[in-house]
Amino acid sequence: MVAKSRRQLAKLALLVLVLLLLLLAAILLCIFLLRHHHRAAPAPASPPGGNASNPDDNIVAFDFSPYLILYKSGRVQRLSGTSRVPPGVDEDTGVTSKDVVIDNSTGLAARMYLPPPPSGKKKDVEKLPVLVFFHGGAFVIESAFTPVYHDYLNAVTAKARVVAVSVEYRLAPEHRLPTAYEDSWQALNWVAKHADESGSEPWLRDRGNLSRLFLAGDSAGANIAHNMAMRAGTEDLAAIAGVLLLDPYFWGKKPVPGETTDPATRRNYEKTWSFICDGRYGIDDPLVDPLSMPAAEWRRIAGSRLAVTVSGRDNFRPRGLAYAAALNGSGWGGEVEVYETPGEAHVYFLDKPRDPKSLKELVFVTGFLTREQGSYLSGLLGAED
Repeated sequence: MVAKSRRQLAKLALLVLVLLLLLLAAILLCIFLLRHHHRAAPAPASPPGGNASNPDDNIVAFDFSPYLILYKSGRVQRLSGTSRVPPGVDEDTGVTSKDVVIDNSTGLAARMYLPPPPSGKKKDVEKLPVLVFFHGGAFVIESAFTPVYHDYLNAVTAKARVVAVSVEYRLAPEHRLPTAYEDSWQALNWVAKHADESGSEPWLRDRGNLSRLFLAGDSAGANIAHNMAMRAGTEDLAAIAGVLLLDPYFWGKKPVPGETTDPATRRNYEKTWSFICDGRYGIDDPLVDPLSMPAAEWRRIAGSRLAVTVSGRDNFRPRGLAYAAALNGSGWGGEVEVYETPGEAHVYFLDKPRDPKSLKELVFVTGFLTREQGSYLSGLLGAED
């Protein structure tokens, strides 16, 4: 009888223990769910970087997604193109880069690139062509110091064997147009001052051949390169050897053949251009729509060669092709080239640098920078293969 009672007590104790464990597990689960719910709840005050004490810091004044959002308080939240990489020696190409300040008062700067000596040589003293490059990013994001442009300039510098100057111009909306144009013009003047070997920058003074000066850029940077070539031709700044426009950002009020006629798309491009320049220039201003220029103006473009690249799925493709055709028919007198990549989006070569199409376009770009006027690209293409 005693043994039977003990067995019953043991079973009861075991049952109580199981119930206590189940209760403890339920309590822990509730605590976990409450904490998880708290973490998942939306922030009660403001977007990242906002000031909870300032209501205007949370009110969207202009949404330029996927690039940035401007709030009523003036706060700018950039959504991409904000990371930075330091200069140095690139492991893949051997290219050396450094940063220089052009104007301390405004912060205007540039990242410079110098290729390694040719294979088998310890020291390189040859004079190299000079490339002034303007990065893209809709005038509002990216930098000469972001990884995508640092990698691209390393590749171009190594293959074309140029001294490259990638300009760090100021961005909108903190600095609306024409600030980017003025910064770029000041940087180009700084480079050109080294033509007589009297400048202070040794890479330009000792290694640069300013009689072989090229301007290039992608997207908004291509727009800048075009406008710098226009101004250089008008003001006779320097002997520009060539201009390279990669998927250029041009638009206009009237659609060109092949361009979208969708009213919403066209309104959006017009609205964002007005945001970039603070309404100073209309969408048919020659700064953004060179096709609005008379033929005589086209003939002012500096340089004896100009190339335009376009991508098949890019909304800017039709106007890029129209730009090349207009220049060709203007009586400019230089050599105009077009390079088209079917089936690709805007500046795809930056997003997919190792893609075969990107590598092929890189061959075109470096070939344009290295060959003399009138020579044919096929020889370079064969050499690269």
